[in-house]
Amino acid sequence: MKFKRFLSALLVVAGGTLSVLLSSLGTASLGIGQELPRQSTTSPGDHTTLATLRQFRVRTGKTISLAAAEPDVVDPVSAAWGSDGKLWVVEMPDYPHPRPDQTELHGRIRVLSNRDSSGRFQNMKTFADGLNFATGVLPWRDGAIVTTAGEILFLRDTDGDGRSDEQNVWFSGFTIDNEQLRANHPTLGSDGLVYVAGGLRGGQITAIADRFDARSTPVSLQNRDFYFDPHGDDWGVVSGKSQFGLTIDDFNRRIGCSNRNPAIESTISADLIDRVPFLNAADGIADVGLAGFESSVSPISDAWTTSNLHAGQFSAACGVCAPGWMADSDGEWLLVCEPTGSLVQRQLLHQADGSWRSEREDQPTEWLACADDWFRPVDVVPDFNGAALVVDMSRAVIEHPHWAPPELKNRLDTWYGNDLGRIWLIHEGETAPPITSVDSDGAALAAIIADDPLTRMLASSYWYANYTPLSLPPEDVLEALAVKLIDHSTPPAGVARIALILNRWGRLTSNQLDLLRAHSHARVRELAAGTREHNRPAGPPRQSVRQLTPALADSSPQVRQSALQSIAVRSSDTDASDVDIAAMIKLAARDGNLPRMQKLLVSLSPPDSFNLLRASLTETSDVPVAVREGWMLRAATWAPSRSATLLANWINVRDRIIEQSSDAEVAMRLATAWKTGAASKKLRKTGPDPWTADRLRQSRAQLDAIDPVAVSLAVGESYSLAARLDAIAWCRTLTPLPTEIRHLVQPATPPQLRAAAYRILMQLDTDWCEHYITDHANEIPPADRTAIVSAAQQQIVTAMWLLTKIETEELPRTFVDPAAMDWFRNHGNSEISALGKRIFAPAGDVAAAMQEYAPALQQVATADVVSGKALFAEHCASCHRIDGVGHTVGPDISDSRTKTPAALLTAILDPNAGIDASYVTYLVLTVDGETITGLLAGESRDAVTLQLAGGHTRRIDRDDIEIFQPSEISLMPSGLQRVLSVDQMGNLLGYLKRWRYVASATANELTE
Repeated sequence: MKFKRFLSALLVVAGGTLSVLLSSLGTASLGIGQELPRQSTTSPGDHTTLATLRQFRVRTGKTISLAAAEPDVVDPVSAAWGSDGKLWVVEMPDYPHPRPDQTELHGRIRVLSNRDSSGRFQNMKTFADGLNFATGVLPWRDGAIVTTAGEILFLRDTDGDGRSDEQNVWFSGFTIDNEQLRANHPTLGSDGLVYVAGGLRGGQITAIADRFDARSTPVSLQNRDFYFDPHGDDWGVVSGKSQFGLTIDDFNRRIGCSNRNPAIESTISADLIDRVPFLNAADGIADVGLAGFESSVSPISDAWTTSNLHAGQFSAACGVCAPGWMADSDGEWLLVCEPTGSLVQRQLLHQADGSWRSEREDQPTEWLACADDWFRPVDVVPDFNGAALVVDMSRAVIEHPHWAPPELKNRLDTWYGNDLGRIWLIHEGETAPPITSVDSDGAALAAIIADDPLTRMLASSYWYANYTPLSLPPEDVLEALAVKLIDHSTPPAGVARIALILNRWGRLTSNQLDLLRAHSHARVRELAAGTREHNRPAGPPRQSVRQLTPALADSSPQVRQSALQSIAVRSSDTDASDVDIAAMIKLAARDGNLPRMQKLLVSLSPPDSFNLLRASLTETSDVPVAVREGWMLRAATWAPSRSATLLANWINVRDRIIEQSSDAEVAMRLATAWKTGAASKKLRKTGPDPWTADRLRQSRAQLDAIDPVAVSLAVGESYSLAARLDAIAWCRTLTPLPTEIRHLVQPATPPQLRAAAYRILMQLDTDWCEHYITDHANEIPPADRTAIVSAAQQQIVTAMWLLTKIETEELPRTFVDPAAMDWFRNHGNSEISALGKRIFAPAGDVAAAMQEYAPALQQVATADVVSGKALFAEHCASCHRIDGVGHTVGPDISDSRTKTPAALLTAILDPNAGIDASYVTYLVLTVDGETITGLLAGESRDAVTLQLAGGHTRRIDRDDIEIFQPSEISLMPSGLQRVLSVDQMGNLLGYLKRWRYVASATANELTE
């Protein structure tokens, strides 16, 4: 074996000034570094550790140093600390997928130890190799829990030599479709359970090991995360939807992430959501930080996102970390990676209105960024004394080919860097923080109340690994924990961990729980209110509804929410008392507009919901209508007849409802909720309380007084949009359909109401609606056309009517957008599909042009992109914008990764074939004889606004308009084939597909 001496640098950043201190990073000696077979061609550019260090920018006051690098670690993707102070690292050199000529898998688990003062680990050992795309590791007892492709394994070291010699499959069935979307990050919660990020694609999970509870059928992981008790028995799903990353703090708050969502909190428990029919998995999570287009990142590298629309935003967020690093008395720090931008962002995490919120630091630069675009941070791991480890996969390309456009799926640099890998340590001061190991009860007792989050975490890990409810630690340890639990000097985070440990072991007493409910720190009170038996996610709450009710008046909304969630779980066991109902009414009036609280309020049992609804229907009630709607929905599914009587009695006198608009709106929305709930109750003719169609009609008849109110609301301009939409839906049940609904399709009506009216009229007043549409075809705006087409698609007869009117040219072909055209062409009914194919076929001259210009499609990869850009500027830039050139009038064509060259050519040669409803051209003829053509940018009762070619807008008063109608002609000119040669068309297509690659390397260069 050849030995190499590696030189690197300790990069010290002080006052924003970078200084590089060269130091020897040690010699790779026998048994320390293992060479993996290189599978990639050596790439150009200097991406050594020293070169990368010189290009870092880190927050003032922080120091960055190298903790590990190739060959000691190769393609690391995650890491976790053992309670013995060793760092376990997961490697994935086979990413993004095995090469065609590959015969072996190279996934490894490496164990690093003996860190020197510079931060560099000196000892490395391979614990396991040949792993099938390992995605996470959790040191556990005499081995490690490892997530791999489709499975969760326990790898044991039975002889103590530091290498795994026994492999046990604990769970299987996790989806493996995409290497980037697999279960990952097994993480020990502060409650003693192991949580696993689901990877977004879910699966059908089966427990393989006998130690876990047997299930008759696999458990679906759809839109959820996973959990299990590492000692056996309990396992299942929890709320959460994390792609790659999971962080759990002292209070067992779980935060995950996904590409466009840097921080996602798990909020409402899965067992509660599953018992409420109108809630789903998405209701159990909430974005903590700004996501998608609202997010912001500031790379200093040449960051390249698969979609140019995602530039400057999170597009590959992963490795979120928020273990409890305190920023101040009210906030914490959260770190999250953005490997596409070669950066790690720090956000300030704080509580607001009962939810966690995080915002990017108010700084022009990121917490950590690198100009070397091979720096690919994919995970952040807490280190000691507030430091952090950044796991750097160090790759030329980090995005999976699955998401890449066809021209980039097989680029050679996909594997560049698969023989590299780094772990960086970011800390304060010039020397690395000392490592703390927790290897005894005494050490754990000291560590559990430490100021450092990682040290506290290791204390929990030590105790959970070594003890169980059936094998408790010595009594003096339990007594010491009980003392620390109530000691005022114990930090709240330590109190939380101790409480969860004792509860897990069945040793948290009722008296101790009472003290926790009265604790001065809100998060401790929140924890107490949400405590469940033995910390099991689906276990019963430790406290009764009576004990929890006082917490509904707590000063902290987080505590109130936690208490209400436990009450909602409990409410299926026993009905709430009058005192409890009164407390919940006050809570609803106080917090009912908070999104999470609203979901919890409507999660209460149907009997409680009925009683709450009854209590809220008073003159003095301030409970939001949305909450009362939820209660009615719950009550109507349980007792539809009683609920209808309750509402009918409240309505009482019809004049009262009509005269008081607020009452009218409330009545309408509650009646709509009743209709939905009652309709969901299964009809049955037998049983103690039979529910038949006759009883449904009789119950509905109790609400006849609302019928004229619904008509008045539907057409009344002073009422809210929500109430008017409910009223239109209610009118659907009336026979005959009130003719007043016809007035709602007039231009002065808000667009949402027009669309709703068209949908009902097309189905229930078909003849009138069809005549109106054909008579006013040129006046109907795009949004209404979409609603009409959607309604026509509901019935064969109306679908045929629509197509026939288009074929006879009584309706323009642009009445149907491209997606609907495909629906008609591919319909299962042969008459509809035949008519659709005939009507929406390209014109003969277009077909001939497509054949003539077909050779241009073969020139895209070798096109002259510079010439193509000039052609774009000349012929397209008046309405389209790419790379800073042109105007944004028509559809955005800059993000062409999902469009094939053939699709682009079709759009160029036949722009009128499929005009999106949002881009229909309108023609205005003014009373002065002026003709104006443009896209409809907006309309009101008094005026219309057109978007003109060149990016300008024009507002025209309706009083000045003689003719206002849509055109079948696209704003984009047809006939470019008459001015562009085949070669020029090839260059234009080449620019549209490859403009983003010109600055660095063309797609052709990357795939040659």
